[in-house]
Amino acid sequence: MPPRFRSDLERIQPYRPGRSIADVAAEFGVQEVAKLASNENPEPPFPEVQQAIAASLGGLNRYPDNAKPDLTAALADHLGVGPERIWCGGASNELTLISALSMGGPATSAVYAWPSFELYRIGSLAIFSDTLEVPLDDLHRHDLDAMQAAIRDDTTVVYICNPNNPTSTVVAGDALERFIDAVSDDILIVVDEAYHEYTTAEEYRSMLPLAMERSNVLVTRTFSKIYSLAGLRVGYAVTAPQNIAQLRRIQLPFSVSNLAEVAAVEALKHQDRVAERHHANRAGIAYLTSGLRHRRSEVADSQTNFVYASFEDAAAVNEGLLQRGVIVRPVIPDGWLRINTGTHAEMERFFMALDEIGVRD
Repeated sequence: MPPRFRSDLERIQPYRPGRSIADVAAEFGVQEVAKLASNENPEPPFPEVQQAIAASLGGLNRYPDNAKPDLTAALADHLGVGPERIWCGGASNELTLISALSMGGPATSAVYAWPSFELYRIGSLAIFSDTLEVPLDDLHRHDLDAMQAAIRDDTTVVYICNPNNPTSTVVAGDALERFIDAVSDDILIVVDEAYHEYTTAEEYRSMLPLAMERSNVLVTRTFSKIYSLAGLRVGYAVTAPQNIAQLRRIQLPFSVSNLAEVAAVEALKHQDRVAERHHANRAGIAYLTSGLRHRRSEVADSQTNFVYASFEDAAAVNEGLLQRGVIVRPVIPDGWLRINTGTHAEMERFFMALDEIGVRD
């Protein structure tokens, strides 16, 4: 007799990462693969970060300090936030999941936009919360009025992904602050700012100041994107100290490794390099957006390191790209693909593959 798993697990679709380079190379027999599917930084960690990691390898026989004192202190200095308001974890994924586990359960509900980051749905279903998914507006942004209307008496958490993944768009800071003002103080508002460092829109504003003032606001960020540390899994949140005390009750110990802490601390020292990568990314976004619009694709206004683009037959385009060694990300609803910035050579290869498929300007 097999183990008796929960009967409702089939309701939970597992997170679908972008296909790996090795998998696509093996299936389609291509020698080189351009991966533009996972919102990764095409550049490796800063040289100083690589050196700091190498210098720390000898300490891997020891457990990390669960309090993350070095990273907490570095973040407090960088952000101008009291260290008691900083919560570190295994990238924003872990922090989001723990927020769901801590706030939800049977007879509760979670509100979030859709399409948005899949973990909001997965985390809510995993703990038997009702999922109240609110469609984006016509510009692929959060519809804050509709989200406010969707909140019920049993709602315990609201997720706002700003900028939004997968659509790359932002909601204006003033509108988001008004939304937060209108939400009951006993509902936790998780503002996911994983792509904060890529934004240029004048109307965008981080909710970090509100997280220092309001007891029900939690802002998450990650080192996976502009800092090129996706493989080390490290992120942080800013919120009220009493929230952190509760959230840590169910956080697994040692979830940020020694190497991840060392790398993140060193990475924060090099904001000049962060600025360089920000500018390089904006050039990549402009290149992708222009090329796709010339090919008559609708492209959302990107404030991230990826674009959200429509195609007449997105499934066929995705398959054709895979056959030519280019990995992008199909998105629900059908008809859209998410393509992240890569090296210039990788993005050129993407457009050459589109031309071969027949998606031409």
